[in-house]
Amino acid sequence: MKNIITYLFLPLFLLITGCKREDDFGGGGDLQPVPFTIAAKYDAEKLGGKKAANVDVILENISTGDKITGKTDTNGELKFEAILPGTYNITAESKMTQQEYQDFFGSSVSNSEVHFGGMQEKVIINANISSTVITLSSGRVGDLVIKQVYYAGSSTTEGAVFRDHFLEIYNNSEETIFADGLYIALLEGNTNSNVASYTLANGQYDWSQSTGNNIGGTANTDYVYANIVIKIPGSGNQYPVLPGKSIVIAQTAINHKAPYDNLNGQSVPIKKPELTVDLSGADFETYLGDYLTANGGSPYMYDIQNVMVPDMQIVHWAAASKDLLLSPTSRPAFIIFKASPDEVSAFAKVPSPKNLTGSLFARIPKKMIIDGVDTTDKELKAPKDLPADIDATRAFIKDETGAPYPDYSSYSIIRKIKEVVNGRVVLMDTNNSQNDFTTIKANPRGNAPL
Repeated sequence: MKNIITYLFLPLFLLITGCKREDDFGGGGDLQPVPFTIAAKYDAEKLGGKKAANVDVILENISTGDKITGKTDTNGELKFEAILPGTYNITAESKMTQQEYQDFFGSSVSNSEVHFGGMQEKVIINANISSTVITLSSGRVGDLVIKQVYYAGSSTTEGAVFRDHFLEIYNNSEETIFADGLYIALLEGNTNSNVASYTLANGQYDWSQSTGNNIGGTANTDYVYANIVIKIPGSGNQYPVLPGKSIVIAQTAINHKAPYDNLNGQSVPIKKPELTVDLSGADFETYLGDYLTANGGSPYMYDIQNVMVPDMQIVHWAAASKDLLLSPTSRPAFIIFKASPDEVSAFAKVPSPKNLTGSLFARIPKKMIIDGVDTTDKELKAPKDLPADIDATRAFIKDETGAPYPDYSSYSIIRKIKEVVNGRVVLMDTNNSQNDFTTIKANPRGNAPL
């Protein structure tokens, strides 16, 4: 059983005495505890690098899943006198009211509450490594948020496999917002965290090494890189999204619960309709047939066009797939952003540093991002694609114990409900996916349980 140990006193010291090491920490009786200090600071560029006091910190042992929690003291430090060596994921978060923010940072903010988050993955703690510094950033709050990501798909033998993928975007504000011209992108990144000559220390690509990306270190801090960019059509006021309402973007906008004929005229059976979803009422679909044909290719035989549902515009496509696969294996990040057509046309296109002669990826300025969600699996096989001020952590489909659900399991990640105001559902948006999202069986326009 996983254990959670909480420390609420200051200064904070972890004294591993009176515990059975094999019970509480998964064995390792010959390991000798070591001192370790976590220093929390606010982002230097945006928030002046001030010490971050009263920050909630969680250390999770990657091998055992055991968690240790505590708060930083007035110096922004969380001190452990004795902690078992190992590899840990460390997350940190805090929040301030509008007045607290103004008093502490000396500047105003429009939000009534400001959330901060930071994360370090695979931190090694041993006799030679006695401290680390974790940086907290304030997330941006947008009126449109990514509500639901159905990337797992359904059974490969009795469901719709990956053909029933969809994204849901929600109006979390009190005012009507037009979705016309909104861009959605799937980000490119390393699919494993192995450190190589073309990566950063966390295993993510070092995009400054990409051909034509001669912008120094800002290549990794001020930009993200997309293999797919699609756009909602419209002239500016065609597609209103009312407060508390959402839009669904389907890979293929058909009823996946019912059998149908593919483009080759072959019948596609669905043995267990309850495993998949009906997307015939989606707001948009990502039909690639015309795009592929125009570029010398051929349509995917399962990419059925629903003429009653508007098509997303294909802006950039560097993915090998012939359909909008939300990639259950590569664990990409998803973003929504706003930009003018001229700005998007001016995006640099660069190869990954791993393959300088390969596909080109669109370089998107981080400042344009409205919302973003990093996905992963429990093993954190792939490094984060998004910086911490967009998403401090990551989300994945999991059960009540935190164990990951497998791919093709019919589950999606969905934002939790923060509150209901005069009948309008307000979703969690702390820019920390680990806190903001939970898991449900995929349900377009459904809600997480209260």
